[in-house]
Amino acid sequence: MTVRVGHIEFLNCYPLYHGFEQTGMLADDRHIDRPGRPGVELLPGVPTDLNRMLAAGEIDLGPVSSIAYARNHRRLLLSRRLSISSLGAVDSIQLVTRRPLDEIRSVALTPQSATSVTLLKTILKLRFLQDVSYRELAGPVEAALETNDAVLLIGDQGLEALYFPIPGATCHDLGALWQEWTGLPMVYAVWAAREDFARSNGAELLTVEEELVHCMDYGRDHLSEVVESALGRYRFDRAGLTRYFARLRYDFTAEYREGLARFYELAHEAGELEEVPRLRFIDEVAAAAPAAGGSSGPAAAAPTGAGPTAPGEAGTP
Repeated sequence: MTVRVGHIEFLNCYPLYHGFEQTGMLADDRHIDRPGRPGVELLPGVPTDLNRMLAAGEIDLGPVSSIAYARNHRRLLLSRRLSISSLGAVDSIQLVTRRPLDEIRSVALTPQSATSVTLLKTILKLRFLQDVSYRELAGPVEAALETNDAVLLIGDQGLEALYFPIPGATCHDLGALWQEWTGLPMVYAVWAAREDFARSNGAELLTVEEELVHCMDYGRDHLSEVVESALGRYRFDRAGLTRYFARLRYDFTAEYREGLARFYELAHEAGELEEVPRLRFIDEVAAAAPAAGGSSGPAAAAPTGAGPTAPGEAGTP
């Protein structure tokens, strides 16, 4: 069978994409199912696209907004080995404003991210005690700042706002604001699969997860190579790319799971979630699922270990 895997087309996933290139995940025949190795089809999209595609059954596994898991937690399962996270500043999620944080009354929101929007609303409501009106960002950022107190940007737009600042505007990194408030890391995206798919294709799902971990490991272990490859594709210089990739974490250790659980608790307190979800994992279900060929018994052993670490952090992912 072929496992349909979502892929975020932002710079934050470029170390993974480079791993795809170097480990054969992008080979022309990679979608073909072979003995011991299921086919893989990569389907790109921004986070909100992948949220919808996973819920609709258009992809089987992918990086989705962490808040999307919370809102669909009864149907989804998490990879315990993969995420997109940071401890402190993340650089690519910026609130751009010409007013102090405790004076913000209106914000134009990026339509590309669900987690960042929920995180911002939670921080402004509970930490800064602000009653804020929100609308979707349309048009240039400079124009939006003329009619709004702030603009929320993510991904490559967020990085551009930080590295090429708008005159008179201040950038506030949501990862830094979160850590200052809670002392915890922030998990922006999780890798998730539908529970029904994990139950019927457990062995295949765990095999593909292992391949993704290998791709992430490659990016971590070859950071300078990743930076050189990205230089010609993005407008950021070598120092900026190196700094950005070093900030990102791609594993999902206990500390990061604690940060995610706390995010869910505070989002619920802020009225952004109807309930606090329980974290449920792919390996708990997939390891006990029958193989695609119909044989019974464990599909694969549940993976052990902390998983990959982020590119650029010595001794960590």
